[in-house]
Amino acid sequence: MPGDNGAPALAAARQRRPQRQPRPLPDLTALFATMASASPPGTVPLTPPAEPWQVRYAGRFRRHGRPAAGVWTAGTVGCPACGRQAGPWTVTCDWRRLSLGCPCGVVIHEHGLAFSEVWLLLPDL
Repeated sequence: MPGDNGAPALAAARQRRPQRQPRPLPDLTALFATMASASPPGTVPLTPPAEPWQVRYAGRFRRHGRPAAGVWTAGTVGCPACGRQAGPWTVTCDWRRLSLGCPCGVVIHEHGLAFSEVWLLLPDL
């Protein structure tokens, strides 16, 4: 047909064509599986063990959020027991999570802080 340029036939062919499924990256999958697995007995681990650390911090920790585009929020982390917001905090890291210890004896694990929001404020270890 004049003026149709085969557009309907092209659209029909696209609908019949099977969609390509993303293929996993076997090399990266194997690499990450090896890195995450435990070392066999009697061998050296792929990564050295990370030692936990603890440091005192006398300031405040601010939790930042972005609930919507162009909107930023900030709140100061406080102790749920005594309400203290300024330190001295005892910051403990076992490389899986950061814990904040208040002088009143309460240890806060669910503070909502990102690792960088704590790490960047601390003195050099």
